[in-house]
Amino acid sequence: MALRVLLLTVFWLFLGSCDRTSPEEKWVSALSQHIDSSYATLHSNSQLLVESAQAFCNQSSDINTPRQQWRKTMDAWQDVQWVRFGPIVETNDDWKIQFWPDKKNIVARKINKILDDESSIDESVVANASVVVQGLSAVELLLFDEPYVSRFSEGNLVAKQCQLLVAIANNLSSNTDKILQKWRDPKYQASWMASVHEAQDGVHANAVSDAVGAMLTQMEKVKTDKLGGPLGYKNRNRQPNGYFSEGWRSNSSLDNIKINLLTMQGLMVNDDAYDLRTLLESKGNGVIADEFQARLNDALSLLATVDKPLREAVMDVGYRPQLEELYQSIGELNTLIKTKLTVALGINLGFNSNDGD
Repeated sequence: MALRVLLLTVFWLFLGSCDRTSPEEKWVSALSQHIDSSYATLHSNSQLLVESAQAFCNQSSDINTPRQQWRKTMDAWQDVQWVRFGPIVETNDDWKIQFWPDKKNIVARKINKILDDESSIDESVVANASVVVQGLSAVELLLFDEPYVSRFSEGNLVAKQCQLLVAIANNLSSNTDKILQKWRDPKYQASWMASVHEAQDGVHANAVSDAVGAMLTQMEKVKTDKLGGPLGYKNRNRQPNGYFSEGWRSNSSLDNIKINLLTMQGLMVNDDAYDLRTLLESKGNGVIADEFQARLNDALSLLATVDKPLREAVMDVGYRPQLEELYQSIGELNTLIKTKLTVALGINLGFNSNDGD
């Protein structure tokens, strides 16, 4: 018996020594499964949004039912919003999920145009319309913007506005399913995995630079658009404007940023899979993971000090110091990604279009 155990031990050790899978391949493989799960969660929540919109329009629930499900769907989107590579961006499907920033209130104008038309509204009408009215921003307008909310109580819940709400939700569900299936396409997965060790020069990417570049792009978006926009850093007059915040109608702006930060944290440390920390440690750069997590923790702590909606906080001079400190903190995190994380992984990202520096 002892001999058998010894032989089995030697056998498994032999198999382990024959594992030729590189650390990069292990990380990309785990990352692919993580993204798959996130897309699946987004799609399932989109389906539930359809059901909750229908229940509301059938008068079997109040407006809080679709509102709550909208928040869950938006949360699921924020968790996977960082994936700016692969099938979702090849046909601009990300814009179909959420049109934002919307400085000129285009969502409201496009929604009004559809509502003013005398034709009935179904999913095909939305699918053939502009991406502006196809996603979460349009649903937020209908469910949270007071002039539109008041119309739901004017006596006819099966009016055109309800038709539009259900049609947008159905279209969103169809689009998230399409994105999920494209991500799962064996041909795409094979080609993406095969690119892991392909040379990249800042113009031609591989799977690792895709992922790290997307992390940087997302965090630059958090800094320049989700914080910088409302703070006035993108305006000529440098005046704060709460209506430039993401999710100002639903007061979800700060929750979105929190989820974005927690997503980055989950990419760096995941006890259930081969994570970015393990990849860095395989190259003797675990200290970068420590610094990354420390900066994330700093940003999350600062975010927790803002106890009113971002739309209001940016207009309140009492909150200006911590919002500016949060802006700088996320900027330092981005600098770490650009100057240390990329070097540790041998990545040359080249020019980043969302770089706010």
